[in-house]
Amino acid sequence: MKNKKVLIAAAVVVVMILIILSFFKKDTTPIELKPSEEKIAENIETVPYTTPENASKITGLACDNYQKRAFAVMYSGDPDAREYFSNLSQADLVLEMPHRAVHGDPRLMGIFQCNSPEIVGPMRSGRVDNISVAGSFDAIFVPWGGSSIAKALLKKDVIDHIDCNGEVAPSGGDACFRRTGPMSQMNKASTNILGLIGVAEKVGYRKESNLKGYLHQGDLPVNERPEYAKISVDFKSTKSINPTYLYDSETNSYLRSLRGGADIDYATGKQYAPKNIITITTKKEPWLLDRNYVSEGVQDPWDGVDDTHSLNDSGGYPNMQLGDPWFDTKFEGDATFFFNGDKIDGSWKRIKGLANQFQFFDKNGNEIRFVPGQIWMHVLGDGQEVAYENNAAKATSETLSQGE
Repeated sequence: MKNKKVLIAAAVVVVMILIILSFFKKDTTPIELKPSEEKIAENIETVPYTTPENASKITGLACDNYQKRAFAVMYSGDPDAREYFSNLSQADLVLEMPHRAVHGDPRLMGIFQCNSPEIVGPMRSGRVDNISVAGSFDAIFVPWGGSSIAKALLKKDVIDHIDCNGEVAPSGGDACFRRTGPMSQMNKASTNILGLIGVAEKVGYRKESNLKGYLHQGDLPVNERPEYAKISVDFKSTKSINPTYLYDSETNSYLRSLRGGADIDYATGKQYAPKNIITITTKKEPWLLDRNYVSEGVQDPWDGVDDTHSLNDSGGYPNMQLGDPWFDTKFEGDATFFFNGDKIDGSWKRIKGLANQFQFFDKNGNEIRFVPGQIWMHVLGDGQEVAYENNAAKATSETLSQGE
């Protein structure tokens, strides 16, 4: 009997030990801890910046029109028009993106909020993706005509717009004009921002902007800026319209060149020098008449387009998968950001809906903080490329060159 009691006691001890071990095992199992947004933010090096109360939500700079809605004006992309580009340097943000499915030649759109230049242009027609981006900045869209699918959208009043070509009311009237000068007749189409403000008021468009905007940080101190950085954007353009940017440490901006020479604003006589550059590469696909878009869960792009234009335009114009609310299935992707002489790999996201702005993040998921100043945003299709050189790359290249 005594031995039996001993065995029972021993068994109880063993069970208790197993229970205790099991208890501690649960407590010591590794748990993946995800840092809070505050913790993540502490690990990101940013330059302190006090945003002015009257700052543009895009540039972070003080301006009188910081509460007013912006105008998204379409510029031409033709090489012979670019030398007459006027006041694009005064835009808060510039979008540069291919406008045809069959080639990589880019067309531009300037978003004007802070500044109201008297001459903006030469202008050209708009595309669906231009409408989408304009909506993301709560801007009034201002094209000089458009592709058939873009005009069908405007006829449905998906966005507040003013068509300078008068194809889809309301027209710009006297706010849109063909200026005199040495440029060809095609390249004279222009507009006036104050005139557009008058048209918008007459039509009854909302005056104040609903844009949430972007975060900003300060300029890197001069003694901490890199000596050299170069960005080359290759649209695979048939007309060799591929911009390059050389970092200027003195102004903490990126001097833009085109076709081997400085890219100059015709109105100001100064070289374009944005403070921030964004590059996004996404899927570029043509609008095709024989494709069943509705079965893919998106709207029919040919709805509202007559048979003649449907046949003529099939395969001609591009749809960039950039998160538009009508025809896209892609609402996020990779992005690269350049400011303060640095390159930041990250991503873009957009919640479905025209009024929802683009969100930009670094690779750790932190929201990008731009430096105060103009943003130049490039959207490229598959196969188009962006190259980057910095001090180290330049030194390596020079060393290899000397060794040959």
